[in-house]
Amino acid sequence: MSDTLVIDSVQITQWQSQRDFDYNRELVGDDMTFYEWLIQKIRELMGEIFGQMWNSTFGTMLLVLLALFVLGLIGLYLWRKHPGLFQRKDSMQNEDAEGEDTIYGVDFEADIRQAVGREDWREAIRLCYLQALKALSDEGRIDWQPFKTPTQYVYEFEASSSLASVPDNLTVGAANPAAFRTLTAHFLRVRYGNFNATQELYDEVCRLRKEVNHGT
Repeated sequence: MSDTLVIDSVQITQWQSQRDFDYNRELVGDDMTFYEWLIQKIRELMGEIFGQMWNSTFGTMLLVLLALFVLGLIGLYLWRKHPGLFQRKDSMQNEDAEGEDTIYGVDFEADIRQAVGREDWREAIRLCYLQALKALSDEGRIDWQPFKTPTQYVYEFEASSSLASVPDNLTVGAANPAAFRTLTAHFLRVRYGNFNATQELYDEVCRLRKEVNHGT
């Protein structure tokens, strides 16, 4: 008696090429990494959106552009939040020559006049910002420590601006967290972000410092 069961290989191949019969697409094989699984899911999603066009060269180019766009957003976020990560090596060496950013034992008025006189706007902005920190520390608005970051001082100043934490000898309305945040951002971008320091920016930093330090 002959075997009547005949396998239609052509029909099976057609079924395997159809998405409805691809039962393994939801499973991650033992030899598939999470990254490969994620890429597969992205390709499936893009295939549903763009159809057959996604499987062409256009689909590959679009995936590359999408990846570059995501990396650009991540880079922009890091640049805005952590500008020191983008600091050049030669800039770091220049900073080492400037010494520590201390607020004690510094004649800010004299040093700022000297920096302005030689048109060293980068140094003038640095000193102006440190002068603001010195005044805030003297007022008890921040707890200055050599190991703290400028962002920590922003948070401390904002916290001290609440009614419960403002010392009795200060006026609540005098606190301006927004001005101090902008002042700190200018300092970080010039000091660590390799931004070009100009006289106009220095004038803006001086204005913000006076606003933060109640006009002093």
